[in-house]
Amino acid sequence: MLEIHSVDSYHPFLSIFFKNLLFFLVALIGTSQEKNYFLKSDTLQNKTYEQLNNLSDNAIQSNNSISLSAYRNYHLKKAKNENNHLEIARAYYSFITWENLNKDLAYCDSIIDITKNSDHQAYPTNGYLLKAQLYYKNSDFVKALDNYIIANDWAIKKQFEPLQIESVLGIAAIKNVWGQHEEALGMYRSNYFEIIQSPNYMDDLYFEYIELARNFSLSLIRNNEPDSALFIVKNAMKNAHEAQDLISYYDLGKVHATANFYLKKYPNTLDSLLKFSPKYSDIVLADSYYMMAKMYQYKYNHLLAEKYFKKIDSIHQSLGDPFPELKDVYNELYKYSKKRGENEKQLYYLNQLLAVDSILDLNYNSVNEKMRLDYDIPQFKKVKANLTRKLAMKEQQLWLYIVLSILIISILLFIYFKRQQKLKDRLHKLLQTDVIENTEVIFKDTKTSSIEMSKDTINDILEQLSSFEKSKGYLSKDITLHSLAKEFNTNSSYLSSIINQVKQINFATYLKNMRIINAINEIKKNRELLKYSMNGLADEFGFSTAESFSKAFREKTGVKPSYFLDELRKEKM
Repeated sequence: MLEIHSVDSYHPFLSIFFKNLLFFLVALIGTSQEKNYFLKSDTLQNKTYEQLNNLSDNAIQSNNSISLSAYRNYHLKKAKNENNHLEIARAYYSFITWENLNKDLAYCDSIIDITKNSDHQAYPTNGYLLKAQLYYKNSDFVKALDNYIIANDWAIKKQFEPLQIESVLGIAAIKNVWGQHEEALGMYRSNYFEIIQSPNYMDDLYFEYIELARNFSLSLIRNNEPDSALFIVKNAMKNAHEAQDLISYYDLGKVHATANFYLKKYPNTLDSLLKFSPKYSDIVLADSYYMMAKMYQYKYNHLLAEKYFKKIDSIHQSLGDPFPELKDVYNELYKYSKKRGENEKQLYYLNQLLAVDSILDLNYNSVNEKMRLDYDIPQFKKVKANLTRKLAMKEQQLWLYIVLSILIISILLFIYFKRQQKLKDRLHKLLQTDVIENTEVIFKDTKTSSIEMSKDTINDILEQLSSFEKSKGYLSKDITLHSLAKEFNTNSSYLSSIINQVKQINFATYLKNMRIINAINEIKKNRELLKYSMNGLADEFGFSTAESFSKAFREKTGVKPSYFLDELRKEKM
């Protein structure tokens, strides 16, 4: 089970090109093509790059290699004449055939060189991703990893998340190939769910979704979660079928068969493989044959099992591309030849087994060391740097909290001591004043424009109010504005207006103030009152409850009556 990745799926032309890579395995250069190119040049002069791309797409669909060569060459010529680096890079991409590694790598290097100073988000990242894909396809995983890591660094630098995901998934694929399945699964899982949570992922991220669904499913299978893999791949196959994307549908069919194989649903697996295997080639076909061989072994049909193992050997001899299952393939073929006493075949299969094992171990060790040094350790360093930064920030925050706490405590202490000092000043003033006089009414010939009553009436009420204060009539708990007005032979409105005008307070406050002033004078004169409870003092000075007495006392003096009484008791001692 090997992962595959799209190369430049973020550019429409490149996506179509990738889906038709097999077409480019045909030789495209010849005398007739050059002649055709010159014939077409005149007709292409006014074409835009988009129109050239559309013409190329049509040539691909119709398998017209001569026209495609003309469009491709003119695209490059036009881009060079206009010094359009981005279009030059895209033209170079179209020359990649995935057949000649050295030539394809040269085009990749040209893409990187022409776009190294580009402001475009996807470049030169795409050049490194292409190189990584080419090396991956040719099983040079060390160099593939090198280029995936460089691509990842560029994607981070350009802050372009799609290609960052692409490069990380390439690294995950290499981790999977060489047995680091759990780490790879974590990468696939997070990116898969991030994509499907996008509102329009089927329109905007279709190819990324299909690719990720495939690789995520394979990774789930490797981590012994074939049920989850089957669920993921079924949905992806449904979406591919609805999109009429047969290439992806057949590719996902292989993954579907693999999930059933690991669930031991062998009839379902065999049906899928027999249906889809004619669409496969190379390693994908070899992997399909491997599952078919293992199923026939399970059914004790060793004749068919050996037949498919030999087919895998033929594919390996053609490709020269070892994969982990080959060790089991050659081991089984060796055992079959040994049973029949075929010494030459035994020796051949043993040599193949040892050669494959040696290559796989060498690649595994070098790739793992490369992964550890060039990707895992830098990632760990990033994590460490982030943790160190977070700890430093926490330490700074802690110091900030300490400073703020000290400042707040200092402010609170200052306010507290300030209040205590004010309290002491008030208490001192209260204790040191020998007599707190009542508020006497001063008779003046004041203008009474604000009170609509006669001057005689005003003077009469004021005189009676003075007598009321001297007789301490305010100590009665039953006194009200209405009852006092009746006692003065006037109405409550007149009395209230005069108190508001002369005393500058309402009637209720007037009563409380008179009672508190009297209480202070009497307590200072008569120390026996210090023996009274708060309820007793309230009753003595005209208040219904201790609470109302305490509240009135504090409102008038700014001091609690308990403090005042305690200070007087200290003086007595």
